[in-house]
Amino acid sequence: MGFADFKVLCEKLSQVLSKEGVSIRPYHDSSLQYFNSLTPSQQERAYKTLRDYVDICESAQAEQSSLKDSERFCRRALERWGLSIASDFFLTVKPEDCVEIYTDEGFQIFRNLRFFEMSSYSVEELYSVEWWKLFGRDPEVTEKIFSMCLQTLQGRIPGTLKFDIAEHEVWEKNSDEKRRFLIHPKVGSALHREGKILGFLVAQGVRKI
Repeated sequence: MGFADFKVLCEKLSQVLSKEGVSIRPYHDSSLQYFNSLTPSQQERAYKTLRDYVDICESAQAEQSSLKDSERFCRRALERWGLSIASDFFLTVKPEDCVEIYTDEGFQIFRNLRFFEMSSYSVEELYSVEWWKLFGRDPEVTEKIFSMCLQTLQGRIPGTLKFDIAEHEVWEKNSDEKRRFLIHPKVGSALHREGKILGFLVAQGVRKI
């Protein structure tokens, strides 16, 4: 794993998503400044996370399964990682919602197609920069979301978590376009494997301002 391998993966994901009608740049500059600023262990994590995502996308497309089917796409990722979720999680999730998977350390490892449709960041940025450095929101809202997610990770909210958080503004901090969105957190679920909680899944409504 190295610079060249990560660069190829960025280009490959850009090509994969273009087949679904989603345009995203693989990187801003071929020097990969964001990836190269990471420590070796951070580079390894970024590479592995992106490789997994590309593999999941390509396996779905090989079976002629549209990535726009969020539930099927997400369940494919969960199956790959051996993770299970609350059985009723997808009952209220709509095709236009963003669905994301986070590890128990808070790193984002999966995004459905809707996320890429809305964001203007490059593949390199999304996989080399922590999400909290890319997006901003009111600190009080962030604290409330973090508290609810932490309770889920601690196993204190069994089943599907229903967010009691109103629609609020989220913005891209460092992109060229500085896109702004209205986000409505809807539901969340702990991710289980062999009795352990290893992360969480969240779905939220999103519309561009």
